[in-house]
Amino acid sequence: MNPLADHLRQQSRLRDSLAGPAVPAVGGLVVALLCLSAPGPLEAQTWSDFQASRQLQAEESLSVDVTYGAGRFVVTPGATGTLYQVRVRYDEGSFQPVHRYENGRLELSVSGESAGRRSPFRRGDGQGEMEIRLSREVTTDLKMELGAVQAELDLGGLRLRSLSLATGASDTHLRVSEPNPMTLPQATFQVGAASFRARELGRLNAREVKVDAGVGDVRLSFEGLQQSDTRVAVSMGLGSVEIEVPADAGIRLTRSTFLTSVNAPGLTRRGDAYESDNWGTADRRMTIRIDAALGSINVRRINDR
Repeated sequence: MNPLADHLRQQSRLRDSLAGPAVPAVGGLVVALLCLSAPGPLEAQTWSDFQASRQLQAEESLSVDVTYGAGRFVVTPGATGTLYQVRVRYDEGSFQPVHRYENGRLELSVSGESAGRRSPFRRGDGQGEMEIRLSREVTTDLKMELGAVQAELDLGGLRLRSLSLATGASDTHLRVSEPNPMTLPQATFQVGAASFRARELGRLNAREVKVDAGVGDVRLSFEGLQQSDTRVAVSMGLGSVEIEVPADAGIRLTRSTFLTSVNAPGLTRRGDAYESDNWGTADRRMTIRIDAALGSINVRRINDR
């Protein structure tokens, strides 16, 4: 038996029964092939919300470890008296939120058997989301590993003792709307093939800011500079780097570049470095080290008072 031939005969009998004009065999064949090859309906998603929170009790510190692969990702300061709040929007047919808290350690992620094959980005169904609110009242160690996300991070007022962010093919916007009340020894950002924008980084109160970027566009703005001496180290594979420094801060720039243009108005070369005229007298100073292969580097002044 030939299924295709049977199908064509059935189509012909149906047309005869409707008393319509005869359709050429070629047209019937096209119709049949289209019917047989047409894809089935898209598998529907069932979106669910997971929520968890904990009131502040005797905790003095909080360690937060977040892994999130794809979707929208948000971090903001939380309400007074709350240690943390989290909300996850996920496709329950493919993913499952993971939430663990014990003795001041919070772990958050989204897992599932199909997580490697399906993305929360789906046609017509929206996208997955993770939103986290963190306490300003406890010392916090924050580690985030993100994949293909749209990230909006406001770390304003968090008592950050350590900060680490790693992103994949993401679009990340970070700001620090209020100063960190404690000194942060180092903030580390690892950026993949991505766009990374960071504003008000001076309010992190960090002694050192390290950015390791692969391919993309990196903009670092240091409004609200808290430290008297801040070190900034940027390693860039291919792309553009823009660094904004307060107008009254002294700047010392060193670089190791290949096929990379450098635009740093107001800096004068002295030995192996470029320095601003006020480098020796400024109350706030920034040492910038840039390693770049291909792209452009721009250092410019901003008013932050």
